[in-house]
Amino acid sequence: MQLTLDHPELVGRLVLASASYRLDGLHPGLLDNISELKPEHLAGTPFERDYARVAPNPGDWPRLIEKITQMDVDLPQWSADEVRAIAAPTMLIIGDSDIVQPEHAVEMFRLLGGGVIGDLVGLPRARLAVLPGTTHVTLVQRTDWLSSMVGEFLDAESG
Repeated sequence: MQLTLDHPELVGRLVLASASYRLDGLHPGLLDNISELKPEHLAGTPFERDYARVAPNPGDWPRLIEKITQMDVDLPQWSADEVRAIAAPTMLIIGDSDIVQPEHAVEMFRLLGGGVIGDLVGLPRARLAVLPGTTHVTLVQRTDWLSSMVGEFLDAESG
């Protein structure tokens, strides 16, 4: 989102997965004690196993967790006006059991021009996909759904 706001000329289309423009768009309590996250808290998880499988230096796992923790402690936030100012056609994707509250995704969708009667006024520049039976973590496992939706969106004619 920040790239789109800072350099709109570089972004033709934007796809945001599990995105929130304000911290209160996330489920309450999600970030409580996030600054206390330690590598050992994620020991044996799919995150650690996947990192060990693909990382060029699996020993950097503690460093990764430190960086993720710092990022989560200082998550960016934007105003409604900034979201509204995004000109690029945007697709929002969340799982129905994601870390982002569904009503927040709908709010973002409306700020981006969505939520209109497309049959009467045409399709808006924004799209919203809520994937059923999907969490923040399992979103990336929905490749069949995502590739068809995202591919079609990215290939669509600008209108």
